[in-house]
Amino acid sequence: MDGSLPSSDAFSHELATQPDEVSKKLRGGVWERSEVARSTYAAVLGLGRWLSERGITPNSLTYAALSLALASGVAAAFGHYLAAAGCLIVSGAFDLLDGVVARAAHLSSRFGALLDSTVDRLADALPLMGLVVSCAHNPLAPGVLVAAMISGFAVSYVRARAEGLGISLPPLFMRRAERVVLLLLALIVGSVSAPAFPSEVAMLSIIGVMALLSVVAAVWALRAAYVVLALDEAEAVTAPAAPTPSRP
Repeated sequence: MDGSLPSSDAFSHELATQPDEVSKKLRGGVWERSEVARSTYAAVLGLGRWLSERGITPNSLTYAALSLALASGVAAAFGHYLAAAGCLIVSGAFDLLDGVVARAAHLSSRFGALLDSTVDRLADALPLMGLVVSCAHNPLAPGVLVAAMISGFAVSYVRARAEGLGISLPPLFMRRAERVVLLLLALIVGSVSAPAFPSEVAMLSIIGVMALLSVVAAVWALRAAYVVLALDEAEAVTAPAAPTPSRP
């Protein structure tokens, strides 16, 4: 190991040699068939393996992601929205890398998966909580921000619970990646300081759209799960009973 960064050829090699891992990560999301998303995640795989070879542990990345999400929330609370967006981007990058490093270093564990999911929910909430503080003078802001938090949690919970029940859902939208992108956009818009531009109103409007889309996504996922469960129950009812063995 010479300590050099992985080359772009190594990233391309990841896409060619690890299609199953790339597909597994993107499965169930709107980016599943996106070649850009596949190429990007293949590059992340290469970087994650490079980090694992240098002794970086997955839990250290998870805790770093949480710390940066907390920093994003604090920056947002003080109205430093561009700094909050920067911290959120790096936090998301660390969150993406921790699972890759865990698999590359053969350190995957059930506790690690639980820790990662818990930190994801906290990282979702912390920047929005910071905005609740900074926008407290706006009577509509708390409602919009809390709605965004709750609806985001609902999408994640429905998906996780469906997986726990063995339900295979169709590709979902408004998963964490989409919510982070919209929140980043909102923070960047909120940082704009231009005459006659209502930056705070625009920021809260984007977050309101995020909340609305998350509600729609949660309801849609519930409906999809209901259909799958109803079909399973119908098949169980109509399945022929096993023949009773005859006595000798």
